[in-house]
Amino acid sequence: MSQYLSASDLADLVGCKPNQKSMMIRWLDEKKWIYHLDRHGLPKVLIAYHDKKMGLDNRNHQHEKYAQGPNLNAFAVN
Repeated sequence: MSQYLSASDLADLVGCKPNQKSMMIRWLDEKKWIYHLDRHGLPKVLIAYHDKKMGLDNRNHQHEKYAQGPNLNAFAVN
């Protein structure tokens, strides 16, 4: 499995056909998405980056810190 969105997935996101590279690039630039061009000029977007931009990132590090509750051992008297 590739780490990048397929041309059809990217086209679906952008709202164009998979062979419309310039429209994909224009959309990605306007939205300030990070991408790389392959040797054929097709923009490549990492699936992990797509998920993060779309709010699908499962790694919510800010709330993990507080999810465990307080450390009651910190109040223990030795």
